[in-house]
Amino acid sequence: MSSSWLKVVARILLAVGGGYFASSAVMEIFCFLLVALGMSRSDAVTLGIMFVFVLYLCLLLWVFAETTLWRSAAVFLLLIVCGYGFSSFVAHGR
Repeated sequence: MSSSWLKVVARILLAVGGGYFASSAVMEIFCFLLVALGMSRSDAVTLGIMFVFVLYLCLLLWVFAETTLWRSAAVFLLLIVCGYGFSSFVAHGR
């Protein structure tokens, strides 16, 4: 097996798995901010889901457009840590 084949597999796994978790983490923050600005929860979740489909597509395309794999992995990790860390911080008192 060549090294380029493994790089393609790593990009596919990062794009599908990392993109899913990163976009769901961003959706948590987005929906929380919409509710904090006065939107009802159901409307915020509906708008957040529509936003996440576009974001997920952009993240998928960006992983394959980026020249280095580590940069996209670092951004995904940052989004995941910020999103889930924020939601655990907000929900800690409940």
